[in-house]
Amino acid sequence: MKVDRIGRYRIVKELGRGAMGVVYQAVDPTIGRTLAIKTIRLREVDDPAQRDRLKERLFREARSAGVLSHPNIVTIYDMEEDDGLAYIAMQFVNGPTLDEVMSRPKAMGAQELFRILRQTASALDFAHSKGIVHRDIKPANIMIDEHGTAKVADFGIAKVGTSGNLTLSGTILGTPNYMSPEQVQGKTVDGRADQFSLGVVAYEILTGERPFGGEHLGTVVYRIVAEEPAVVHRLNPSLSPEIDAVIRKALSKKADDRYPNCIGFINALEGACLQADGWQSLARGTSHNIPTEAEPVLARTRAPKTERTGRKKAPAPPGKQSVFLPAFGAFVVVLGVLALLGWQSGLWQPDAERVAAKQEPASQSPEKKTAGQKPADDVETPPPPPPVEKPAENPAERMDTHPVQADEPKPTPSVVRKPVRALPEVKPPLRIPVAEVIPKLGNPQDIYVQSNPSGVKAVLDNRPDSVCETPCLILALPGPHILSLTLANYEKEIRPIKVTDARVDVPLITMHPNGGTLMISTVPQGANIWVDGRMQGSLTPAQISLPSGSYSIKVELNQMQKIQKVDVSNGNTKYLKILLNP
Repeated sequence: MKVDRIGRYRIVKELGRGAMGVVYQAVDPTIGRTLAIKTIRLREVDDPAQRDRLKERLFREARSAGVLSHPNIVTIYDMEEDDGLAYIAMQFVNGPTLDEVMSRPKAMGAQELFRILRQTASALDFAHSKGIVHRDIKPANIMIDEHGTAKVADFGIAKVGTSGNLTLSGTILGTPNYMSPEQVQGKTVDGRADQFSLGVVAYEILTGERPFGGEHLGTVVYRIVAEEPAVVHRLNPSLSPEIDAVIRKALSKKADDRYPNCIGFINALEGACLQADGWQSLARGTSHNIPTEAEPVLARTRAPKTERTGRKKAPAPPGKQSVFLPAFGAFVVVLGVLALLGWQSGLWQPDAERVAAKQEPASQSPEKKTAGQKPADDVETPPPPPPVEKPAENPAERMDTHPVQADEPKPTPSVVRKPVRALPEVKPPLRIPVAEVIPKLGNPQDIYVQSNPSGVKAVLDNRPDSVCETPCLILALPGPHILSLTLANYEKEIRPIKVTDARVDVPLITMHPNGGTLMISTVPQGANIWVDGRMQGSLTPAQISLPSGSYSIKVELNQMQKIQKVDVSNGNTKYLKILLNP
């Protein structure tokens, strides 16, 4: 049956359909605003208890998101029940979900990837600061508008503060593949459970695969609780072990082992990716196309580590034993024989002894010369008279091959020649002037920083000498750096920067107001709104984000107007309802 109207909203078309409800694109005829209507057909549920639970879940989403005013969270406008049909009216996001983006054949680029992850992390941290845990973060609940801005949707099972738990006996609320261990076990959860889910999303974007897969719910839950995911560089060889370490920390089984917040996780991930040259993400389901590429890379990178740790290598299969060892043994034997011959021939005697032998005087007695040696003047001398035979005094003398004069001391064992290798000449250490080392670091490069709004204080690596106001240039040496932007009444923004050998143009950084929310309505509706004399682009009822402070609010409709003062405080929502009298 075609639906033309729900409440006061005129239906334009159907956007999606589920088991219990439909999502429509609609128009608010009062102010002409396009919005989305999410419905649940309560009249089709026979069980009153189940009907109440479904209604409570839908309205819980409205209450949870209704108190969250953030540019990366889908805005909730209205909630109501009409003739057995419960519905909420929310911001219409004209764009795909992250699930649809990840299903495209082309993988996401680095800029798009980190824009979506950072904006999602910012939205989650903001919700956590209000005591709200989403508990169902997955690609289908992250929407991308026509400007590329990520918006978190579906707070239907969000946990608000210490309120009651909606989990039914034997039922898991949420999508199991993206849930944290504490959530699938029914334990108490906080914002770190959403960080785990965001880590699963990041893992899937980078590798094209979910870290905890399985055909059955029991298998998925077991892997989430008890098993570690595959290292990311096994599925995507372009990723580094440092990237894997960051992802693994966010996917820690214990919440205390994860990052303090979601932004901390994304900052660490982006920093690790900046250090990995040539990395890229993979489209869904494409990691199985490169197994032969991934394994050799791991083998090459891990071989040195295995040798250093002393692990034994698996023996080669029969028939394929290496011939290296026999060849090496033969080479050692030949080398030993050559060394022995060299020692016997005197080729290896120390250089000092060789020089002394050459410089012996010609008057030295022939008995002390080696056989065949000539005098220094090259004159042939007559042979010496034959020696007088006399009995050997002892066996040691008979074994001596060199006659020894009576007044000459016998050689001691300390002078026995041994093959001694001459030591290399020791040179003084090379001293390099500091001026010659510094240029090797590279030349300083400009970092161009721009922000919206401008006039934001930018600082690099917390160095006081690098402070400037955007748009501006900061000079930095090549290498990794941390850029921080601060502005009063705005959230602090942090970006990791990698400087190479060229100027770096940092993408435009949008500052997010660190203030409160003004929910303004009038009777009748459709009035124009001015804030401190500046006309707003929306009509009542409207939701306006404002920095902390006092404001003058003016509303006007059909020559009826009223001015009222209002105070907006950081992190709070102010409700203002104005009666316009004719």
